[in-house]
Amino acid sequence: MKAPILIDSELNLGKFYAVAVRKRKLIPTAASSHRRSRSNSPSNFGTPRPNLDIRVVRHTTPAPERNWVSKICARGLWDFRWFSFDNPWRWASQIISFYLLCLNLVADARPSPSFTYACEDVNNYYASVENLGGEALKKKLNHIVAPHHSLSYKEVWDALKILDAADIYKPQASSGIIEIYSLRVVPKRLAGKPEGWNREHLWPRSYGLTDGSSMTDIHNIRPADVNVNSSRGNKYYGLCNVSSSKCLRPANKEAASDTETDNERWAPPVKVRGDIARALMYMAVCYGFNQPGGGLDLHLSDSPSIG
Repeated sequence: MKAPILIDSELNLGKFYAVAVRKRKLIPTAASSHRRSRSNSPSNFGTPRPNLDIRVVRHTTPAPERNWVSKICARGLWDFRWFSFDNPWRWASQIISFYLLCLNLVADARPSPSFTYACEDVNNYYASVENLGGEALKKKLNHIVAPHHSLSYKEVWDALKILDAADIYKPQASSGIIEIYSLRVVPKRLAGKPEGWNREHLWPRSYGLTDGSSMTDIHNIRPADVNVNSSRGNKYYGLCNVSSSKCLRPANKEAASDTETDNERWAPPVKVRGDIARALMYMAVCYGFNQPGGGLDLHLSDSPSIG
């Protein structure tokens, strides 16, 4: 059996080609590469980034070169006329200054800490899928992406605070995250609180996710305002039916202005539709064959019926 997720034809996935949406394993000591550097347009879905590198590399920031002859020394620290016994306090002061200077030089000369992080070389990573198409391509992609490290549901909170941080250059130091449907920056400390944000499954939990890795896969989870998340529920993504008399714009008072919803559909902000399309495609590829835990195989559909 298969568990479908429906998406409107307006959110066409384009060429069936896998693109890494998120890292699967966080290394706390490393600055995580942020996904917002990708284009968010659905039409660009599947375009590989040529400058990605999947090798494990070690980055060491070299300590700056230091001038071991201090300017302090040049302007009088070594003036032996100050070392006269008729002025012992000045002599003692110079000895202390010299000692503190040595401590400073030793501390600054220590090497900077090194960080290990993962990168991907798309040309090599996807080399085995060249000239494949259809079901053969999907199975090969599944073989590539399915084996991965899974986070616990508790660890997802910490992952979102880094991956969706408001400051993409200093994600761990950033005090806020960006909500997927409202595009607002809210404090990280409001995680899980009624007035804050929670973990939104782009592919709804009720559409075939198990208690295993598909439930906590960070590719499929984004922070969302609690009220907006609740109003989306498990509606499939798509624009309001043209004949619908109950289309609400925006989809929720807390949602972005370009969202809309009716009884069945939910249209996210235009800016993130590409991200969402890629995440859904990833889920269908990763969990479309023999899902761990005996869950239903996930697949995408543009049919208006999920019967």
